[in-house]
Amino acid sequence: MKKKDVKDRSEISNYFSDLLVVFLIILVFALIDSFVHSLSAEYAVPDYYFRNKIIFGTIIGFITYLFIKNKKLLTKSLILSLVVSVLLQIRYALEGYDLNFIFEFLFLHFFMLLISSLLVFKIIKIKKFDKNLKGGKKR
Repeated sequence: MKKKDVKDRSEISNYFSDLLVVFLIILVFALIDSFVHSLSAEYAVPDYYFRNKIIFGTIIGFITYLFIKNKKLLTKSLILSLVVSVLLQIRYALEGYDLNFIFEFLFLHFFMLLISSLLVFKIIKIKKFDKNLKGGKKR
């Protein structure tokens, strides 16, 4: 096998790992968001809302993550949370959701994403550190 083939596979593997990290962040975010939406009839949303949030949140998050993945933990989490929450809220505005609802959930989504991303990035960082201590390779 050529070195270029190995390098190409490694890059694809890295992109896939990055996609999984973002997907995990969005899943944790969607679980928290689902709980918040269930707290009041005023916050009720259609069933497809969470499925679409996971799909579009993962796409937006992955593209954003490609630009910020080498940043420090807090910076990376803040940027990812801001970009995903703002773009999702713009999408909801285009779908016709009430503007008060959109602005209220802009802040709620931002903080839910911040918590989710800090948690997942921290766990990933600990796992990588643990793997490196045991002789695993760094990415």
